[in-house]
Order: sequence, then structure tokens, then C-alpha cells
Amino acid sequence: MLYGMEEFDDEFGLIQKETLNVKKVSFVIAIIVLLIIVFSCFIFSKVSKNKENNVSQGTVPNYQEQLNNEVNNEQLAQLPNEDVQVDKITNVNAVQEYNGDHKQIAEHSIELNILPVANVEGHKLIKDIYYSEEKQVYLTFDDGPSKDITPQILDILKENDVKATFFVLGARVDLYPETLKREYNEGHYIANHGYSHEYSRIYQNKDTVYDEFNQCEVSIKNALGKQEYKSYLFRFPGGSRGGRYEKVKAEARQLLEEYGVAYTNWNCLTGDAAGKKTKDACIQEMLESKGNQNSVVLLMHDANDKSQTVEALPEIIQYYKNEGYTFKNFYEIFK
Repeated sequence: MLYGMEEFDDEFGLIQKETLNVKKVSFVIAIIVLLIIVFSCFIFSKVSKNKENNVSQGTVPNYQEQLNNEVNNEQLAQLPNEDVQVDKITNVNAVQEYNGDHKQIAEHSIELNILPVANVEGHKLIKDIYYSEEKQVYLTFDDGPSKDITPQILDILKENDVKATFFVLGARVDLYPETLKREYNEGHYIANHGYSHEYSRIYQNKDTVYDEFNQCEVSIKNALGKQEYKSYLFRFPGGSRGGRYEKVKAEARQLLEEYGVAYTNWNCLTGDAAGKKTKDACIQEMLESKGNQNSVVLLMHDANDKSQTVEALPEIIQYYKNEGYTFKNFYEIFK
């Protein structure tokens, strides 16, 4: 009987020891888990504080810089060489936005969303430009965009804070869409000069003229990524009147007006498309064709063989500034 009790006591004691050991182990584990939680909270608090400090100081975290660089490098690799500078400008704007330069980014965004607005008085207002006594000048460029000349012209316009109008060819827009985006983003008016500039193709009849207009519009929309963009303004290759295609042009003028499309020519030119090969010759032609006119629509070209236009443009701009002219583009009418 005693032996049985001792055996029971031994078993009971063993159970008590095992229970005690389990409690000790559980307690130790609980302590370890608690320490891990406390340490994690401390680390998380430290990281959050550092992140807040970085943002308040206007610094870009390393992981964000790495992400931006990866995206930018991928974009740059897909662009033609002549468009790299434009993309770099875009990348700088992205970093400025992250750094909190809200005013500059807001202004940039507004500019990007400017769209021409239909104006039923557009035809009349454009014709009135030529008879106005106001000292105003519309700088216009035909036949672009081009790989080398258009970016140089844009640089000069930007340096002088002047807005111009570009009558673009759809075929050229398809080749250099990023240059067209730059024209638009920098506040210049994008107008329509047809798609091909091939007279025999354009002037078959009034419908082929309108087809050229529409093809160019599609190229502009696609390049800008704005299907809602409408130029509302056409410049006939070779001018809207005269020449062997006058009959077709007359019919096309009426057709364009029926569809709410205005057209314009020029009353001053540099002759850069008619054999004037030097800067001085272009400036002289501009002065002679301007005469005593106060309101000027100046015809120039930004095709890739027009280096004389790039050379003459700074002096042309300075001339009109000295004479007290206001520089305008066709947003003045379609806004």
C-alpha cells in the first residue's frame, strides 16, 4: 500500500515538474515575442520619422530615384535621338513635381490642356488681321516638323518668350511626333498644312484637299495623344488662291468653310523657300515684303534644309521687338 502511494506521489511529482517546465518555456517565449514586437515598433517609428524628414526637406528617397531612372531610361531608349532633349525636360518636370514645385507643375499642366476652340467668326477675324492697324506680328512656319531645324527654332522662340504658329505636314508629324508635342507644350499653335505637300495628289479635286486636311488632323491627334484636338485652321500648300489649281482651290475653300475650317495665307515672307539662301537675304526680303504694314503674318519654313531661317530668326524677332510689335499666334482667335 505504501509502495503504491510512493509510486503515485512520484508520478504526481513528475507531472508537477513537467507542468512547471511548460510554464517556464511559455513564459520565455512570450517574453521573446514581446521584445520582438517592441523592437519592430521602434524600427518602424525610426524609418517613418526619417521618411517624413526627407519629404519635408524636399529630397527624393533613393528607391523613388531608382524607379524614376528606370522608367526614364526605358523611355529614352525608345525615342529618336533628336527627341532626347525633350524627354529630359519632361523628366526634370517629374522630379520637380515630386519635390513639391506645385506652382510650376500646375502652370505646365494648364498649358498642356489648352485646346483650340471653334469660332464661327474665325474666317472673318483672320481676314481682319490683314487690315488691322494694330502693330502685331504672327510668326508662322510651314512644312515641319523636322529633325534638326524645328528644335533650333523652338529654342530661339523659347529664349525670346515668343509664341508662333506651326502649319505642320501630317507625314512629317508621323516622323517626329515628339517634336510636335514640344511645339504644343510650349504654347505654340498647331495648324494644318495637309498631309503630303504633293500638289498633284492634293489638288485632284476639292475632296482630295479635304482628305489631306483630315489625314493631317489624324496625325496631329495621334502625336499629341489628344483625340479631341482640332486645329480649325488650314494653309493651302502654295497659297489658297491662284496658279493652275485655282478652280480646285476655290471649291475647296467653300468646302472647308462649310465644315467650320478657316484658312489663311500671309502678307510678309522671308523667301526661305524661294531661293533666299542667306540670313541677310531673308531679312531683306522680310523688310521689303512687310513695307508699311502694321499687322503682319510672316511666312517662314522649318523644313530640314532651312538653316538660313534659324540664322535669321533672332534678328527678325529683335526687329519686331524694337518696332514695338506684339507677337501673337492663332490662339488669339480659336480660344
